[in-house]
Amino acid sequence: MHSITGNIIIKRKAGIVMARPQTYNEEMVLDSAMQLFWLKGFSKTSVKDLTKATKLQPGSIYGAFKNKRNLFLMSLDYYFENLYTSVCTILRSDEEPLKRIRLFFDNLLSQKDEDKSLKSCLLVNTLLEIPPDDYEINSRVSSMFAKIEQEFCVVLKLAQQQGTLVTGGSPETLAKLLMSGIFGLQVYNRMKPDHEGLSQIVNNLLANLEKHKLNS
Repeated sequence: MHSITGNIIIKRKAGIVMARPQTYNEEMVLDSAMQLFWLKGFSKTSVKDLTKATKLQPGSIYGAFKNKRNLFLMSLDYYFENLYTSVCTILRSDEEPLKRIRLFFDNLLSQKDEDKSLKSCLLVNTLLEIPPDDYEINSRVSSMFAKIEQEFCVVLKLAQQQGTLVTGGSPETLAKLLMSGIFGLQVYNRMKPDHEGLSQIVNNLLANLEKHKLNS
Protein backbone atom coordinates (compact mmCIF):
# COMPACT_ATOMS: atom_id res chain seq x y z
CA MET A 1 0.00 0.00 0.00
CA HIS A 2 1.36 3.37 -1.01
CA SER A 3 1.11 6.69 0.78
CA ILE A 4 1.38 10.30 -0.32
CA THR A 5 2.46 13.31 1.60
CA GLY A 6 0.87 16.73 1.48
CA ASN A 7 1.49 19.84 3.51
CA ILE A 8 -0.80 21.15 6.20
CA ILE A 9 -0.21 24.74 7.35
CA ILE A 10 -0.17 25.47 11.10
CA LYS A 11 0.28 28.73 13.00
CA ARG A 12 2.31 28.93 16.17
CA LYS A 13 1.67 31.39 18.97
CA ALA A 14 4.63 33.50 17.93
CA GLY A 15 2.95 34.08 14.58
CA ILE A 16 5.37 31.90 12.63
CA VAL A 17 3.67 29.90 9.88
CA MET A 18 5.19 26.51 9.24
CA ALA A 19 4.37 23.52 7.05
CA ARG A 20 4.02 20.06 8.52
CA PRO A 21 3.92 16.98 6.30
CA GLN A 22 0.80 14.85 6.53
CA THR A 23 0.50 11.34 5.12
CA TYR A 24 -2.54 10.00 3.29
CA ASN A 25 -3.49 6.62 1.92
CA GLU A 26 -2.85 6.94 -1.82
CA GLU A 27 -5.14 4.11 -2.87
CA MET A 28 -8.07 5.54 -0.90
CA VAL A 29 -7.51 8.99 -2.40
CA LEU A 30 -7.25 7.63 -5.93
CA ASP A 31 -10.32 5.46 -5.45
CA SER A 32 -12.37 8.42 -4.21
CA ALA A 33 -11.17 10.63 -7.07
CA MET A 34 -11.78 7.85 -9.59
CA GLN A 35 -15.35 7.33 -8.42
CA LEU A 36 -16.01 11.05 -8.79
CA PHE A 37 -14.48 11.35 -12.26
CA TRP A 38 -16.36 8.21 -13.26
CA LEU A 39 -19.68 9.71 -12.18
CA LYS A 40 -19.25 13.32 -13.33
CA GLY A 41 -16.56 13.22 -16.00
CA PHE A 42 -13.30 15.15 -16.12
CA SER A 43 -14.59 18.59 -17.11
CA LYS A 44 -17.53 18.66 -14.69
CA THR A 45 -15.44 17.63 -11.69
CA SER A 46 -14.07 20.63 -9.82
CA VAL A 47 -11.21 20.82 -7.35
CA LYS A 48 -13.85 21.65 -4.74
CA ASP A 49 -15.62 18.38 -5.59
CA LEU A 50 -12.33 16.53 -5.24
CA THR A 51 -11.52 18.05 -1.85
CA LYS A 52 -14.91 16.94 -0.59
CA ALA A 53 -14.57 13.43 -2.00
CA THR A 54 -10.96 12.83 -0.94
CA LYS A 55 -11.13 14.84 2.31
CA LEU A 56 -7.92 16.61 1.27
CA GLN A 57 -7.37 20.36 1.26
CA PRO A 58 -6.67 22.01 -2.14
CA GLY A 59 -3.05 22.60 -1.14
CA SER A 60 -2.59 18.94 -0.33
CA ILE A 61 -4.10 17.88 -3.66
CA TYR A 62 -1.84 20.23 -5.59
CA GLY A 63 1.15 19.23 -3.49
CA ALA A 64 0.62 15.52 -4.05
CA PHE A 65 -0.83 15.46 -7.59
CA LYS A 66 0.20 18.85 -9.07
CA ASN A 67 -3.20 19.57 -10.64
CA LYS A 68 -6.62 18.14 -11.45
CA ARG A 69 -5.48 16.77 -14.79
CA ASN A 70 -2.64 14.78 -13.29
CA LEU A 71 -4.95 13.41 -10.61
CA PHE A 72 -7.34 12.38 -13.39
CA LEU A 73 -4.56 10.58 -15.25
CA MET A 74 -3.53 8.75 -12.10
CA SER A 75 -7.18 7.86 -11.47
CA LEU A 76 -7.41 6.43 -14.99
CA ASP A 77 -4.33 4.32 -14.32
CA TYR A 78 -5.81 3.13 -11.03
CA TYR A 79 -9.10 2.25 -12.73
CA PHE A 80 -7.37 0.35 -15.50
CA GLU A 81 -5.11 -1.56 -13.12
CA ASN A 82 -8.17 -3.00 -11.41
CA LEU A 83 -10.04 -3.53 -14.68
CA TYR A 84 -7.12 -5.32 -16.32
CA THR A 85 -6.69 -7.62 -13.34
CA SER A 86 -10.36 -8.57 -13.59
CA VAL A 87 -10.12 -9.12 -17.36
CA CYS A 88 -7.04 -11.32 -17.05
CA THR A 89 -8.61 -13.37 -14.26
CA ILE A 90 -11.39 -14.36 -16.66
CA LEU A 91 -9.54 -14.59 -19.97
CA ARG A 92 -6.56 -16.48 -18.54
CA SER A 93 -8.64 -19.05 -16.66
CA ASP A 94 -8.64 -22.80 -17.32
CA GLU A 95 -11.98 -22.72 -19.13
CA GLU A 96 -12.32 -23.49 -22.84
CA PRO A 97 -11.20 -20.42 -24.86
CA LEU A 98 -14.62 -19.34 -26.18
CA LYS A 99 -16.19 -20.07 -22.78
CA ARG A 100 -13.77 -17.54 -21.26
CA ILE A 101 -15.02 -14.89 -23.67
CA ARG A 102 -18.62 -15.82 -22.86
CA LEU A 103 -17.86 -15.49 -19.14
CA PHE A 104 -16.29 -12.09 -19.78
CA PHE A 105 -19.46 -10.80 -21.42
CA ASP A 106 -21.69 -12.45 -18.80
CA ASN A 107 -19.72 -10.53 -16.19
CA LEU A 108 -20.10 -7.34 -18.22
CA LEU A 109 -23.88 -7.81 -18.35
CA SER A 110 -23.98 -8.37 -14.59
CA GLN A 111 -22.15 -5.08 -14.11
CA LYS A 112 -24.70 -3.33 -16.34
CA ASP A 113 -27.53 -4.68 -14.18
CA GLU A 114 -25.84 -3.25 -11.08
CA ASP A 115 -24.95 0.10 -12.69
CA LYS A 116 -27.99 2.04 -11.43
CA SER A 117 -26.29 5.42 -11.92
CA LEU A 118 -25.37 4.50 -15.52
CA LYS A 119 -21.68 5.27 -15.00
CA SER A 120 -20.79 2.84 -17.78
CA CYS A 121 -17.01 2.46 -18.29
CA LEU A 122 -14.59 5.22 -17.28
CA LEU A 123 -12.36 4.53 -20.29
CA VAL A 124 -15.23 4.69 -22.80
CA ASN A 125 -16.62 7.77 -21.06
CA THR A 126 -13.23 9.44 -21.34
CA LEU A 127 -12.93 8.75 -25.08
CA LEU A 128 -16.39 10.25 -25.59
CA GLU A 129 -15.66 13.33 -23.48
CA ILE A 130 -12.07 14.28 -24.25
CA PRO A 131 -11.44 16.19 -27.53
CA PRO A 132 -9.64 14.20 -30.25
CA ASP A 133 -6.70 16.62 -30.19
CA ASP A 134 -5.87 15.78 -26.57
CA TYR A 135 -3.16 13.33 -27.54
CA GLU A 136 -1.95 12.57 -24.02
CA ILE A 137 -5.25 11.32 -22.65
CA ASN A 138 -6.51 9.70 -25.85
CA SER A 139 -3.28 7.79 -26.44
CA ARG A 140 -3.26 6.67 -22.82
CA VAL A 141 -6.78 5.26 -23.05
CA SER A 142 -6.13 3.74 -26.48
CA SER A 143 -3.10 1.88 -25.15
CA MET A 144 -5.23 0.51 -22.31
CA PHE A 145 -7.83 -0.80 -24.73
CA ALA A 146 -5.06 -2.26 -26.88
CA LYS A 147 -3.91 -4.38 -23.93
CA ILE A 148 -7.43 -5.78 -23.47
CA GLU A 149 -7.73 -6.40 -27.21
CA GLN A 150 -4.48 -8.34 -27.09
CA GLU A 151 -5.87 -10.53 -24.30
CA PHE A 152 -8.85 -11.36 -26.52
CA CYS A 153 -6.53 -12.07 -29.43
CA VAL A 154 -4.50 -14.58 -27.40
CA VAL A 155 -7.67 -16.45 -26.38
CA LEU A 156 -9.01 -16.43 -29.95
CA LYS A 157 -5.72 -17.82 -31.28
CA LEU A 158 -5.99 -20.63 -28.75
CA ALA A 159 -9.55 -21.34 -29.92
CA GLN A 160 -8.25 -21.41 -33.49
CA GLN A 161 -5.56 -23.93 -32.54
CA GLN A 162 -8.19 -26.12 -30.86
CA GLY A 163 -10.48 -25.94 -33.90
CA THR A 164 -13.39 -24.18 -32.16
CA LEU A 165 -13.03 -20.78 -33.84
CA VAL A 166 -15.13 -19.99 -36.89
CA THR A 167 -13.49 -21.26 -40.08
CA GLY A 168 -11.40 -18.57 -41.74
CA GLY A 169 -11.80 -16.25 -38.77
CA SER A 170 -8.89 -13.96 -38.04
CA PRO A 171 -8.16 -13.71 -34.27
CA GLU A 172 -6.91 -10.15 -34.77
CA THR A 173 -10.06 -9.05 -36.62
CA LEU A 174 -12.41 -10.87 -34.25
CA ALA A 175 -10.65 -9.29 -31.26
CA LYS A 176 -11.41 -5.88 -32.77
CA LEU A 177 -15.02 -6.98 -33.27
CA LEU A 178 -15.27 -7.85 -29.58
CA MET A 179 -13.82 -4.49 -28.60
CA SER A 180 -16.37 -2.74 -30.83
CA GLY A 181 -19.06 -4.77 -29.09
CA ILE A 182 -17.83 -3.62 -25.69
CA PHE A 183 -17.89 0.03 -26.78
CA GLY A 184 -21.38 -0.37 -28.20
CA LEU A 185 -22.76 -2.06 -25.11
CA GLN A 186 -21.33 0.61 -22.81
CA VAL A 187 -22.91 3.41 -24.82
CA TYR A 188 -26.18 1.62 -25.56
CA ASN A 189 -26.64 0.91 -21.86
CA ARG A 190 -27.21 4.65 -21.36
CA MET A 191 -30.60 4.13 -23.04
CA LYS A 192 -31.60 1.83 -20.17
CA PRO A 193 -32.37 -1.29 -22.24
CA ASP A 194 -33.65 -4.39 -20.45
CA HIS A 195 -31.34 -7.27 -19.62
CA GLU A 196 -32.90 -9.51 -22.26
CA GLY A 197 -32.14 -6.99 -24.98
CA LEU A 198 -28.50 -6.70 -23.94
CA SER A 199 -28.20 -10.49 -23.69
CA GLN A 200 -29.45 -10.89 -27.25
CA ILE A 201 -26.88 -8.38 -28.49
CA VAL A 202 -24.13 -10.36 -26.77
CA ASN A 203 -25.43 -13.65 -28.18
CA ASN A 204 -25.39 -12.24 -31.71
CA LEU A 205 -21.90 -10.84 -31.17
CA LEU A 206 -20.46 -14.11 -29.88
CA ALA A 207 -22.16 -16.11 -32.64
CA ASN A 208 -19.54 -14.63 -34.96
CA LEU A 209 -16.85 -16.59 -33.13
CA GLU A 210 -18.22 -20.11 -32.96
CA LYS A 211 -17.61 -22.55 -35.77
CA HIS A 212 -20.76 -24.65 -35.27
CA LYS A 213 -23.06 -21.62 -35.32
CA LEU A 214 -21.73 -20.38 -38.66
CA ASN A 215 -21.74 -23.83 -40.29
CA SER A 216 -25.05 -25.04 -38.94
